[in-house]
Amino acid sequence: MTEASGRRRNTLLASLVLLRRLAPDITVSEMLAFLYVAENPGVRVKELAELMATTGATASRASRALLSPGDAGVLPPGRGWLLMASNGREAISRHLFLTEAGLELAERIDGLIVSARPIGAAPRATVVSLRTVGAS
Repeated sequence: MTEASGRRRNTLLASLVLLRRLAPDITVSEMLAFLYVAENPGVRVKELAELMATTGATASRASRALLSPGDAGVLPPGRGWLLMASNGREAISRHLFLTEAGLELAERIDGLIVSARPIGAAPRATVVSLRTVGAS
């Protein structure tokens, strides 16, 4: 993907920019929660915290901010990308799934992944120490 500036952007960066364009105030925790739920439908908040390498409270806040407005337990801004439901056997345990809007967003990100381009770091420039230059 080439930007208007002529600079390239790889798949990962394009995905992050897409999330920022759709939700300018999105947090990194919300991004991680969304992406982990997309890869692990039905994940519980406790498991999500482990995947995100964060606390249960942070994973809970992030996932609840991704619920739809009007859902039980939703926190602002209520992006509408996740659904929290029990599995029937464990009434207290809540599992996270993508909503239709979340599935559409995941499909857009999948499209970016299909057109993947490696990061491709530029060759390292030789660093010249000012001490070395002054010593000659």
